[in-house]
Amino acid sequence: VVGDDRSVTFSDRDDIISGTSVTFSDHHHEIILDPVTGDDRSVTFSDRDDVISDRSVTFSDCGDEIILDTVSCEEIIVNGVSWKDELSESHDAEGNANSVKEVDETAAAMETAEVRETHKEAEEKVAATKPSAAEAKEQELKKAAEKIKVFAYGGLYDEMTEALDRDKDKVLLGIITTSVEELLDDEAYMRTESKTYHSELTPISIQYSGPDAHYNEVDYYKNHSHEIESFCERLFNVDRLNPIVYSDKIETRNRMLNLLGEAHQDEGYPEVTSDSPSSTVSQKAARFRTMRVADTGGLTAYKHALNVQGADAVPDGLSLLRIVREPLGTPYNWVLFKPSKEELIIEDGGSGGVMELANVLHRDYNDQVLFGLARVSFANDFGLSQFWCALEWKGENASGVKALKSYTESLAPMADRIGDRSFTLSNSSAMDLSPQIVVDFVKKSCNKNMTVQALEHAHEMEQKAIEEYWDKLEAKEKAKRDALNAEKLKREEEERKARLKIRASKLADAKDIRETRNKKWSKMNAPELLEDLGKRDLSGWVLLQVDLDK
Repeated sequence: VVGDDRSVTFSDRDDIISGTSVTFSDHHHEIILDPVTGDDRSVTFSDRDDVISDRSVTFSDCGDEIILDTVSCEEIIVNGVSWKDELSESHDAEGNANSVKEVDETAAAMETAEVRETHKEAEEKVAATKPSAAEAKEQELKKAAEKIKVFAYGGLYDEMTEALDRDKDKVLLGIITTSVEELLDDEAYMRTESKTYHSELTPISIQYSGPDAHYNEVDYYKNHSHEIESFCERLFNVDRLNPIVYSDKIETRNRMLNLLGEAHQDEGYPEVTSDSPSSTVSQKAARFRTMRVADTGGLTAYKHALNVQGADAVPDGLSLLRIVREPLGTPYNWVLFKPSKEELIIEDGGSGGVMELANVLHRDYNDQVLFGLARVSFANDFGLSQFWCALEWKGENASGVKALKSYTESLAPMADRIGDRSFTLSNSSAMDLSPQIVVDFVKKSCNKNMTVQALEHAHEMEQKAIEEYWDKLEAKEKAKRDALNAEKLKREEEERKARLKIRASKLADAKDIRETRNKKWSKMNAPELLEDLGKRDLSGWVLLQVDLDK
């Protein structure tokens, strides 16, 4: 009428037309158009592109155009189809389709419920006829009981071997749970270092064919050994039973010990090691024997004592000097000190007299400055005549200002510290030190008529006294060692008895428990007994006769 935009395009069928207005209901909006006055009627759409014409409202739905005259509100037929008719037919079609769908869904739901109910009834029937887990196990045990029979049972390995020795015409399978601790006898047990795994129980199968068994039965077991083992493993609830072929009591026990990880065998003993008591005693005795002059390997008595006993066991400077000054001092009869203004520092000492001293000076100390004292003895009809010879030594190779200064500065202090002497061999005389030089100095200084033969005879007598010294020292050390060893042996014996007492107590306690268990086993068939033994809470064994053909 007024030429304003009054045309709207929709693709929705649920429209209502009334009076002189057209009302469109599209989702959440109500639209009213006045076709007479052309008054403004606000319309809000969120739908298709609008088609605008001067006096009609055009709708586009499903490819057809439906036009209403804005004055008369008469429907304009387009393409021979009435908009009202099409809308009615469309609603009818949708209603029919929905009705069919509802019928189909209802039927399907009813059918599903019937099927579910049928399945439930079938499952209940199967469950009613199916045996429980306990019943299934009971049936399996009954079948197994027909194939294996118990021949004998008990607690310890020795009991099992006694049962095998009584029936030598049988072919049997033994199952034993045991430990290293139970397989060892008392002696082997005490010689074996205790370890944690020694008390752990391990299952082992014993394949026994008696010497008088029939060969057909033996062949049967050989041919079916794997099947028999597997059968018992299932009943025993283990992956493997560690099979061993029985030969005799000792050999089989040793093979079981090796299998359990223990190398010591009950008929043998561990070898004596370097740390054992007897070996230590031998070493100490040998040590003191080799301290004798004849066994020092070229070392002086002092140097050898340092090597064997250590610095803490040898005498200090003043003590060693006192031994040399004693008429019968042993085992030293000469000593050498380093030059010092304040103390006596030992360089060397020996028990071979001036003859040994002369060799040592030229061999080992020809480049040093030393001071010393030696006891010189001569044998005569009345015993020994003894003199003390002081020594001031500067070796041929001890040249230079430092050596000369050390010699001159230490000469007087060392003379005072060494003390009284019968005569002194100065450097020039000491260079030519020999038994004859010593005899000559004794004659000159002491006015005594001595001979080299008397010197040598006295040396032999002195060496005998030194030997007696070592004998007494060794006896003293031996008594000390014996006392220590006796105390140690006593302590070890007490520990041994305590350990064996604990072992015996454990075995006794286990024996009472096993006797109670044996009463329970007497009422069990083979599968039940194997299952109980498989708990491995207590050592035990069972001998079985197996017939898989049953």
